[in-house]
Amino acid sequence: MQPSNTRVRLTLLLSLALSASCAAPQESGGLADEQGELKVSVYNPGAMREQSSIGVFITTLDRTIQQWNHTFLTGSQDRDRRTLNRLEDTIRTRVQKLFEPLVAELESGPPYNRRVAATALGFADSELALNPLLNALSDPDQEVINNALVGLSILSYPTTPLQGILHQMRFGSTEQIRGNASLALLECLQSGSTSTPEVLEAARAGLLDDAPYVRTKSALLIAFERDVDSIDDLALQLYEDNLDSAAMAASRALAFLGKNEIRFRGRCARAMTASLGKVNDAVNSAVLRDLQILSGRNYPTHEAWVQWSHRLP
Repeated sequence: MQPSNTRVRLTLLLSLALSASCAAPQESGGLADEQGELKVSVYNPGAMREQSSIGVFITTLDRTIQQWNHTFLTGSQDRDRRTLNRLEDTIRTRVQKLFEPLVAELESGPPYNRRVAATALGFADSELALNPLLNALSDPDQEVINNALVGLSILSYPTTPLQGILHQMRFGSTEQIRGNASLALLECLQSGSTSTPEVLEAARAGLLDDAPYVRTKSALLIAFERDVDSIDDLALQLYEDNLDSAAMAASRALAFLGKNEIRFRGRCARAMTASLGKVNDAVNSAVLRDLQILSGRNYPTHEAWVQWSHRLP
């Protein structure tokens, strides 16, 4: 069993307005639309009780996950940390108690149940949840795929094979799917999953994605992969991306590369200082913070930072 460190890993989720953990079941179109699904079956009170029990469990679990998601995205981390921990413990306990029924629902349940199970299994803290979640990436329901990626992000198991996640990041049908795929990819890599050349290909392509969150995570993936060949592309994202979080991620990536790839420190620093005064105040402040991390010092003016960067080789 993997040590429980969900609180640390999930800080990245603050940047993404996830959909409800599981979409609510669609309203019925009436008896006429359902007649094709009506079947006569032998009366089996035991089976009916079991079906009712799993239905209640799934609905209760969905409400708790949505409460956790709402608290995490909108609450103060310091103020609500205890609440978040309690909700996570509750979800984890319920998932572990009925792990096998949840896997069964993910594999063959109705769409609503599959959507809930896909998110919930991420809290299992067990490698046994990995294959069901990976298999769910080929589900015909796009919301199941989206929630399976959220589940894989939360689980972030170090033995996660990345092929299915990479495919969804490159070719996912919605911005949200591609965004959650980029999140899952970064989380799994940071937890120890083995990288492949396709990771860098996806990250480079992701800098040009229409989905802002994909661009944000792609910048961080490029930094994680130590891809110094993408310094100019990161600089362009820092200067021109109209989403603050994407521009800030590019700045953070440049600082990381400059700090860890010493031969390229000056190039990264100059790319960052060139943006000072040319980006909005929020991004400008982020660049200054990242420059302090890169340099280990704090210059008082933009001009002083530019002079420092040009002294570097």
